[in-house]
Amino acid sequence: MSDVSQVERQLHILALLSENSQGFTAEEILHSLRKIGVDVSGKTVRRDIDYISKNFFVYEEEKDGNTVYLAKKYSAQHVAFSISELLSLYFAREVLNSYRRLDVGETATKIIERIIASMPKISKLYLDTLKDSMKVNVTGINSEDYLDPQHLIILKEAIEEAKCVKLEYYSFNNDEMTNRVLEPYLMEINEGCWHVVGHCRLRNSTRDLRVSRIKSIILTNETFKRPKNFYENYKKSKFDKLSGEERVSLRLRFTGYAARLIDEYEYEKADRIIKENDYLIFERKVALSPEIIKWILSYGAEVKVLEPEGLREEVIKQVKKMGEVYEVT
Repeated sequence: MSDVSQVERQLHILALLSENSQGFTAEEILHSLRKIGVDVSGKTVRRDIDYISKNFFVYEEEKDGNTVYLAKKYSAQHVAFSISELLSLYFAREVLNSYRRLDVGETATKIIERIIASMPKISKLYLDTLKDSMKVNVTGINSEDYLDPQHLIILKEAIEEAKCVKLEYYSFNNDEMTNRVLEPYLMEINEGCWHVVGHCRLRNSTRDLRVSRIKSIILTNETFKRPKNFYENYKKSKFDKLSGEERVSLRLRFTGYAARLIDEYEYEKADRIIKENDYLIFERKVALSPEIIKWILSYGAEVKVLEPEGLREEVIKQVKKMGEVYEVT
């Protein structure tokens, strides 16, 4: 990657050294740079370290016959913020509070708190006044009951090295334990929880697996090649949280209050919306999943399935079951 400047590269090295109290060898720094696409020589890395050491407290130690470079953490003190920036900082802190049980969320929150701690007193006082005058509501964020941090480490390494993993996984939809081989493509935070997205060889399709449901995981030496634009194509088949197997042309007619709700809040779920005087047509090419039926049923009598016929019949079946539960004749 030739568009990374010398300053950017040196700041990355400094951040790397500041983060690990055990330090890094020049070869390890070189490997870290190459993993993010910065292709430089070992000589360049050593020259960067020499330059950094003139401006920051970077030092070297001998460990197990290797030269290891270390640095004290660096920080910016008493940064001045505009009112708009303070509002944004308050917003970021409130949003991050919902992610505190995630490792990255906890770390990001601590960064915000460190920034606030270094502010002038008048800025801190202004942030305190926002507690009573500005509220940030974050909906749909779930807390993980337990997440094995070692599973995250293995998955991140597998993604970086393009290696398959073997895992034991609890399938929520089928309520069963399965053994799978996964080609992990990326990590995703969805509704406050870590997910891994990749090709599942058991299902022979792209899958979104919640990391907290992984019971055991092993990194293998088998490599894979990630398809181009896989995530964009995968998102097209995903309605909300889940993805099904069979892609269909979904066509729904909404009326009354439901039509206004779709137009105002859920229009982004559609590929196309057709508005008429007293109804709205919702169109989407999507893979069927259980959540689509639940979503349709949530609108009651103000939605009608026009296509596909199979989904229409399934909704009718569910409505009849609801009638039996409430003893409606």
